[in-house]
Amino acid sequence: EELEASLFEVVGLLNCAASNATDEDRDELARMNLKAGIKASENAAFDTAKVYFKTGREALGSRGWDVDYRTRLDLCSHGANACFVTGDFDSMNELIDEVLSKDIDTKEKYRVSDIKVKSL
Repeated sequence: EELEASLFEVVGLLNCAASNATDEDRDELARMNLKAGIKASENAAFDTAKVYFKTGREALGSRGWDVDYRTRLDLCSHGANACFVTGDFDSMNELIDEVLSKDIDTKEKYRVSDIKVKSL
């Protein structure tokens, strides 16, 4: 509960130290950024949320789909929604295309397809 109260501050500090992180630490950092991004979205701070979702994707790097599929999917889908709300349609489309290009369950792809339809 204490961490939840200062989530943005903690994640911000951890993001500053990310260059020295191990892969395991970066995986946890991605999950923390996901939490912070969701919390920012819940508070209608979508520009801030976009930064957290992007930082989380960067923390996972290209290995994200292999090492933490669920977190990568959530970062992409929530990120696409934040981009949609802020009018960043190029980034939104990149994230949607990334998810749709993966060999994953159709239900998972629906999450981003719904955002795409809303943007039309």
